[in-house]
Amino acid sequence: MKKSLKTRQGFTIVEMLLALAILAMLLSAVSVAMHAGLHNYGENTEIAELTQTARVVLNRMMFEVRTADAVDSASQRVTIIPPQPDTGNVTEIEYELDDGVLYCRRTVSGVQTSESLIASDEDVEVTGFSVTRETGIDGEAVEYTKSVTATLDLQSGDNTFSVTASACPRRNMDY
Repeated sequence: MKKSLKTRQGFTIVEMLLALAILAMLLSAVSVAMHAGLHNYGENTEIAELTQTARVVLNRMMFEVRTADAVDSASQRVTIIPPQPDTGNVTEIEYELDDGVLYCRRTVSGVQTSESLIASDEDVEVTGFSVTRETGIDGEAVEYTKSVTATLDLQSGDNTFSVTASACPRRNMDY
């Protein structure tokens, strides 16, 4: 008597469908995780670039405050009068938030130029710019600026953040 032994070769259709279903679930989970990671990376990169731009703008502003002969401010504007060693130099610098755009305006020999430093767009909104100035009275009863603090408020998507910088004008300096 001969015994026929059937040996199994390959997978059944049910086993193949089950393996494909498990593989599809694993790939879907990996895809969702990768998408979230890439989205967060892009958002964090955008916020880092925006924060760096805000820091550069405020550092530039505070440098000009430090070397200024005079500083005046309103709630969303600061006017800086730089030292005047020669004619033909900048006679006034103004930083102002106007309709979601932070401008730097420079006056040279009576001619004013305007430059947009940070503007609101579809990704970023400049929500605020505030300047506070602390004053003092010197020994000759003349009011002077002790310090200036500027805060720039930005919003990117659901993220809101503020960048703040302060400076004290250097009085009685020769430039």
